[in-house]
Amino acid sequence: MGAVPGGGLLGEQQRLERTIGRIRWGAVALLVLLGPQFPNLSAVAVFGLGVVVAAYNVGVLRASARAASVERHKRVTLAAFAADLAALSVAMLLFSVDPYWTTFFIGSLVITGGAFRFGASGAWSSAVVLSAGYIAISAFRSIAFALPFEPQRMAFHLSVFALTALLMDRVVRDAARIRAEREDLIGQLERRVAEDAAVGEALRVVARGPGRALVPAVLEASRAVFQFDRATVFMTDEVLGEYVVAHRVAPGAAPPTPRMRVGEGLVGAAFATGRPLLVRNVLEHPRYIRRSSDEEARSVILVPLSIGGRQVAALSLSRALPRAFSEVDLRLAQTVGGLIAQVIENERLFAEASEAKVLRDLDQLKDEFLAAVSHDLRTPLTVISGSLELLARQTGEAQPGAQRLISQAERHVQRLQRNVEDLLDLAQLQEARIELEREFLSAGEVLGEVATTHEPITAAKGQSITIQCEDGLPLVLVDRRRMQQVLGNLTQNASRYSPEGSAIELRAERAGDGVRFAVVDEGPGIPATERERVFDKFYRGERARGTTSGTGLGLAIAQTLVGLHGGRIWVEDAARGGARFVVEMPHEPAPVRAVG
Repeated sequence: MGAVPGGGLLGEQQRLERTIGRIRWGAVALLVLLGPQFPNLSAVAVFGLGVVVAAYNVGVLRASARAASVERHKRVTLAAFAADLAALSVAMLLFSVDPYWTTFFIGSLVITGGAFRFGASGAWSSAVVLSAGYIAISAFRSIAFALPFEPQRMAFHLSVFALTALLMDRVVRDAARIRAEREDLIGQLERRVAEDAAVGEALRVVARGPGRALVPAVLEASRAVFQFDRATVFMTDEVLGEYVVAHRVAPGAAPPTPRMRVGEGLVGAAFATGRPLLVRNVLEHPRYIRRSSDEEARSVILVPLSIGGRQVAALSLSRALPRAFSEVDLRLAQTVGGLIAQVIENERLFAEASEAKVLRDLDQLKDEFLAAVSHDLRTPLTVISGSLELLARQTGEAQPGAQRLISQAERHVQRLQRNVEDLLDLAQLQEARIELEREFLSAGEVLGEVATTHEPITAAKGQSITIQCEDGLPLVLVDRRRMQQVLGNLTQNASRYSPEGSAIELRAERAGDGVRFAVVDEGPGIPATERERVFDKFYRGERARGTTSGTGLGLAIAQTLVGLHGGRIWVEDAARGGARFVVEMPHEPAPVRAVG
């Protein structure tokens, strides 16, 4: 393992060797300056030992500085350690002639250096070597110089060596543990910094706005942290009933994904629990669908994604190594998966908003077109109507065939005029150009005016109009003409869809503090599936298509006008069959003069 000098583990070892080198220089100084002060020692031998120690110290320091890797420096350290043990042993032997022999005390420094260099093994190996040398030299002193052999003193000195080794053993073990904890904390910090950077980049990608390339960009932003080989976003295709690949990031061409029905495979397993799934080896998981018989082991993370309140997508991260992902990766994958779900949700909302805008624009163009066409039709229809009236007076009763044709033409012109009026009303309502002129009226008065106006229309089909109005109803604050238009449209609608000879009822009853109007017919009724749409512009029910005339605007206009009054309108089944259209108007307190 290589490293740059001055940094990392190699730098620490080089700094330690320089410290030990300074201790060697101190030992050389002691030999050269103090050695000759001992009368029993050979000055030449002491000086020579000092020169040898200085020479190999220079060599060790240079070799340590030149080492380009931890392994190379370890070889330099072993050689220096052996040289230190040998030099100390020679010094102990050289000074053994001194009656006050204490050179072995330096052994504690060598044991300490061995511990820092090689850990517990360095401490104990140096203690054993020095202890053996101490015992041998003690025996030599007793034989060669007739100096006393003192077992109790030897036991004390050997105990000092052992205690020093034991102490350094504990120190280096604690230091190794602290170093490991520090490295682990540094690793966690670096990982967290990388995660924050990846999430920050992913957030910047998401902030750029909608676009199909956003999901791959979010995945690319997290690649450096996960170091995945392949990242895939699966979507549920409800039409095919399968999981399909929506997005994929992989170096080169990824192997084809086997077809998976909804609920199958690891994606189905993640959906089943609704929680992220960490698979350390896909080949060992019972839900995994193999691509081939010789497929290699991989580790996978799967995160179900909730989009629009439903789990319809899943993020899959894959590495071609078993047990490559950890719980930390699983936690970060949830964050990235949440961002991807947000991107997909934003794309969906943007598409819906764009579609809604297009529909609004089309609806506006249609309203503008209808308003223009209505204005263009009104003038010629008025001219035609006036011409028919003049022609009828000039023809007289002498030509009954011509009178009949003129009458038919007048009826058709009147129908076209009503249709044009509907279109104009609708255009004005859409542009909010209708202002209500409201006044307090009794419910009976409103129903009476509607019945009087439409009796000729219903009589042509042999239909009758009846009025049922509860007593004591409060006055309603309405625009007289527009309220007659609302109830008139409902009455025309009832007459149009009811059979000949049937009855149409106009009712008014109390609804809390307000008043509820109803138009009841004996027609075929309106299916429940169509009741919300009958108030849409130009909508014609299935039963009415091809059998009745009209623009399909009457109910839409009625609903809009009721809304302007602050009321509401709906349709329900009548008690005797047919339809019952209900208009509910809110209560408005009438002034005293209106009540009187």
